[in-house]
Amino acid sequence: MELIRMVRIVLWSFFGVRKSASHEADFAKVNFSLLPFVAVALAALVGGCILGVVMLVAHSTGTVQGF
Repeated sequence: MELIRMVRIVLWSFFGVRKSASHEADFAKVNFSLLPFVAVALAALVGGCILGVVMLVAHSTGTVQGF
């Protein structure tokens, strides 16, 4: 349950919009020693997804041109 809370905190911070009351409530119950690791893992996951979509689109357009 704590891992889900940390993932939610990190995803909200990526998005950047949050009410201060819920922000303070989440930070009152979180383990700060694991939070940077969750943030780095989620950043790598989001970056990997973006890279995968770009590679998929770039690969499909390269075969359509016939080169």
